Amino acid sequence: MFDGIFEFSAQILNFFYGLVPNYAAAIIMLTLLVMLITTPLTLKGTRSMIKMQLLQPELKKIQQKHKGGDRNEMNQELMAFYQENELNPLGGCFPLLVQAPVFLLLFRLIQGLTRRGADGTFDPKYLDSGSDLYQSLDGRTEMISFGLDLSESTTDALGQSIIHGLPYLALILVMIGAQYLQQKQVSARGSSAAAMPQQQMLLKIMPAFFGVISIGFPAALVVYWVTSSIYRIGLQGYITKSLYGGEDSLGAQARKAADEARAMKEKEKGTGGGKAAAPKSSAPKSSAPKSSSSGEGGSGNGRPEAGRYQPASKKKKRKKR
Repeated sequence: MFDGIFEFSAQILNFFYGLVPNYAAAIIMLTLLVMLITTPLTLKGTRSMIKMQLLQPELKKIQQKHKGGDRNEMNQELMAFYQENELNPLGGCFPLLVQAPVFLLLFRLIQGLTRRGADGTFDPKYLDSGSDLYQSLDGRTEMISFGLDLSESTTDALGQSIIHGLPYLALILVMIGAQYLQQKQVSARGSSAAAMPQQQMLLKIMPAFFGVISIGFPAALVVYWVTSSIYRIGLQGYITKSLYGGEDSLGAQARKAADEARAMKEKEKGTGGGKAAAPKSSAPKSSAPKSSSSGEGGSGNGRPEAGRYQPASKKKKRKKR
């Protein structure tokens, strides 16, 4: 039922092949088109991640408030906080997850274009028989571009000989290196990246994961990954400069907020979980609300919060006053 999508993608690839009659060049141009389409999602996901980190101290306070209490009640308050501030906890990971369906689409497309007939030659699928790409592939046994058969996998190439498989293996190593360079770019932003463990884990696992599975895939898919990885290196450079440049940038504020949230966590660990003052605080219950409402900037450290990012709930309260 997805043939329509594959046929549409094949027509776009055929269009690029008509511009530059080279298989790798056509795949590179198709990849760049996909990356341009998904770039707004990447930027939106990055801003969502930054906003999530800006509110980490508030989230930590909610968790401390319900520590040892009803977890359902804490989760309900967290969900209400997310909705009120228009937050998506997985927003920063979404751009990474989008890569999977694009990869599968291209895999099926290349698989269809290099489908072999009874005589062992290509019988391209998803293309009109009069198209340039169809005419170029029909009856052939190889998809040669820059000396590589893009229909051949690294595993098959190494099976013929090590020398024959070295260029394919080098292409995969370039892909892995480019993806780890992206991870280094993100990690260089400091605590703002470390504050999102889900994304940090994906950044570490995905390059090695795709490097391993790419060994058994056609080289055309590796060309796609190399191109997309190089594009993302440039995109991450733009994000770092535009969103993390300067002490007053959103990224810098996110780093400070993440540091504060971790300091609160470390302070909580330092107390050993044992609350020596707990019996005293349980007696005069009426004093607790006064202490929390009398100083909005007071979180026990005497620092004002006037210039900091405020969640939506606090903004509404200030308007009422």
